[in-house]
This record gives sequence, C-alpha cells and structure tokens, in this order.
Amino acid sequence: MTAYRIPPRVAHVVSDGEPDLPEALFLMQLPDGTPQVLHGSAAWIWLLAAEGEEDVAAAVAHLVGRTRHEVAADVEVFLADLVGRGLLEEGPPAP
Repeated sequence: MTAYRIPPRVAHVVSDGEPDLPEALFLMQLPDGTPQVLHGSAAWIWLLAAEGEEDVAAAVAHLVGRTRHEVAADVEVFLADLVGRGLLEEGPPAP
C-alpha cells in the first residue's frame, strides 16, 4: 500500500456538517493556486489518504457499502490524479 501526506503548500478546509463524512473539501496550493473543491467520495478519498489510512480503497468500500475489489481501481486512479495535481504526496506523514 502507498502512504500519502499533505504537501507543505496545500491548504484545506472541510465543509460544515458531518465531520466524518463531509460533503465538500476545499483545497488550494498556496500562495496562488487555483481553488479546488472535492465533493462526496472524492473528499473522503483525499481525507482518508491525508490522515494516513493504510488501505484507502478498503476504507472507501466500507463507507459506500461495496467490496474493496469493486472500488479499488477507481480509488487508485483518483489518488494518482491527486498526486499528479500536487494535492497529495506519496510518502510517510510529514513530522
């Protein structure tokens, strides 16, 4: 499993509402990046990865009532996209 962390220049704000399953997550690369908004399961994936979840796909599957096998490919593609856009980094959590 790949570990993820929040890049040093990425700021994030979780929308009001359910803290465990937010409806929206706002991200921005500081100081002058374009604001990004992740909704629903996209927000959950980012938060799970950023919080150090060892198996993001399994955690997402549990949240949506599916098997890991059903969601793993989509979750992995989305995580790679987040890394490619600089909104997550691969590696252990920053100290």
